[in-house]
Amino acid sequence: MHPIVREQIALLELLLFIIGSLLFVSVGSLISTYLRPHRPNIEKQSSYESGEEPIGTAWGPFNARFYGIGLLFILFEVETILLFPWAMVWMNPELNQATGGIWARYMTVLATLFILILGVGLSYACSQGHFTWLKPSLTRSSFLGNVPKKYYEKINRYP
Repeated sequence: MHPIVREQIALLELLLFIIGSLLFVSVGSLISTYLRPHRPNIEKQSSYESGEEPIGTAWGPFNARFYGIGLLFILFEVETILLFPWAMVWMNPELNQATGGIWARYMTVLATLFILILGVGLSYACSQGHFTWLKPSLTRSSFLGNVPKKYYEKINRYP
C-alpha cells in the first residue's frame, strides 16, 4: 500500500474516533438529562448540602502561594506531555538511519534547550522566593505601636 494512502486512512480513523467520541458524550448527556431524577428543594438549592448554613460570602481570603504551586505543577505536567512524544520520535531507528544520525543529534539539542529554559525559569522563581512557603514575619522592632514591650513578653510567656 502506498504511504500516502496509509496516511489518509490513519487520518480517517482519527476523524472517525473524534466523531464517535463527540457522539458518545452528547448522546450520553442527553440520555442522562431525561433519566435522572429532578427534585429540587430548598436545601439542594443552597450553597452547601452538608446541613450547615453558609455564613458570609464565598469570597474569603485565599493564600496566593497556592497559585504558584499550581503553576509549577502545570509547568512540569506540560513538560512531561511534550517530552514523551519527543522521546518516541527520537528513538525511532528508521528515522535515525534515514538521516544518518543527524535527526537524533538535532532532537537532543532541542530537548536539552527546552529543559534548560524550564530549569532557568524554575531557578529564577526559586531565587525570587516564589516557592518559599513560610515568609519571614515582622519583627517587634519594625512594628510601630503604642503597646509597651512588657505586654508582648507577658503574652509570649502565657501557656
